[in-house]
Amino acid sequence: MAIVAIKQKNERLDLRIKDSQKSYLIYAATLRDMKLSAFVLDSAMKEAEEIVNQNIHFKLPEKQWKAFCQALDQPAREIPALKKLFAKPSVFHEQKAAS
Repeated sequence: MAIVAIKQKNERLDLRIKDSQKSYLIYAATLRDMKLSAFVLDSAMKEAEEIVNQNIHFKLPEKQWKAFCQALDQPAREIPALKKLFAKPSVFHEQKAAS
């Protein structure tokens, strides 16, 4: 028989809302047969995932996607000023050496 460890929730999030908003959320939670806190957390997490995905993933029309991929496949351009900059020790390297 395997023993499964259950991690307890230990963080709390407090919100100040109007009575009418709370009543509406309670009503929606009951329609989903969920406790209010579970409903609010589930809804907030879905919204958060959508926002994060919109900022991580993007879609392009096929023609633009092919152009984007071709640009990525090109060899890197040599930028003399950048090459010169990276040839110097970094500011962090200098700070570490001084410590």
